[in-house]
Amino acid sequence: LPTLQSLHESINDAPLDGIDLQPDVYPAERIRLYEQAMAARQQHLYRLMARHRSTGAWAGHTILCVDRTRPGSGIQEDTSVVSAHRGHRLGMLLKSTMLLWMRDAEPGLETIDTWNAETNGHMIAVNDRLGCFVNARGVALQRHLDDVDR
Repeated sequence: LPTLQSLHESINDAPLDGIDLQPDVYPAERIRLYEQAMAARQQHLYRLMARHRSTGAWAGHTILCVDRTRPGSGIQEDTSVVSAHRGHRLGMLLKSTMLLWMRDAEPGLETIDTWNAETNGHMIAVNDRLGCFVNARGVALQRHLDDVDR
């Protein structure tokens, strides 16, 4: 699980469109609880992980969940690449390989929803290249509690 911890935490420096978030920490128990929660929600979790060839270091991962109650629907969860391994199109490799896997493993899968910050140009380019299109936009609002009059 330490490997999964570092792969999950590598998403902490993804663009957030100005939202001020504390870095997420992924101890083993949090990862286990996430996987158990997805199973309880009847989400079949698929994970691909990539290693650096010469060092064996884990370099990135992607997670996709398929809804067992609606097997035509999938949700792209995190795709992240460890900073030392960025710039080599690993995000594209991970996501495109996941799509190939889903074609065989989940032949009834019709749609996959994904999302990211509008300032995350790298992932937007990956999603565009894979044929994704914008079907909705979300707005994130934030207020710091120390700014609230008491």
